[in-house]
Amino acid sequence: RVNRALVRLAEKARALSPNLKEKENKLHCEKHQEELKLFCETDKKLICVICRDAREHREHRFIPIEEAAENYKSQMKTSIESFTKKNSEIQEMEQLQKTEISGVREQSRSLQSHITSKFTEKRQILAEEEQRLLKELREAEAKSLDIMEKNLQVIQDNSKSMQEKITKLQERMDQKVGVIFLTVRIYFQCRPHRKCTTSRE
Repeated sequence: RVNRALVRLAEKARALSPNLKEKENKLHCEKHQEELKLFCETDKKLICVICRDAREHREHRFIPIEEAAENYKSQMKTSIESFTKKNSEIQEMEQLQKTEISGVREQSRSLQSHITSKFTEKRQILAEEEQRLLKELREAEAKSLDIMEKNLQVIQDNSKSMQEKITKLQERMDQKVGVIFLTVRIYFQCRPHRKCTTSRE
């Protein structure tokens, strides 16, 4: 106990030293005001030499702070290397995915252009075919109408001629002179098969 008391007094004296920089650089136990020199691997925390001898740390394993720091630095270095490797793999996957996305977009744009071009070509062909068929239809219509118009003219001429004959016949029928009526009758009976005459033999 006397030795521990002396140690505490020595630590307090050093704490009152004007060398504040040294005090700031060293960590001290909040409970015992002793410098933290050990690392309890069981509780994963820094302790002083007095804490080491306490009942709660009696069965624990301790190592110097410097050794613990080196161990954790080595572990951190290993973790950093592992994370760096994984991050590199992730970046490669990211770049690959971006490349695939870019490829899909480029392929899609190419297909869109191809489809648009083909349908534009088809529309042009259909438009030309439409104009060709319409032209043929108009020509066929004009040809048919020309024939039908000529036939109609012939029919109308025949109808007119027939109407004139009917009118003449009607006029002859109204004649009271029998000789004139018979002359007209003989004329229509003989024409156009043979040449007839009205003179007596």
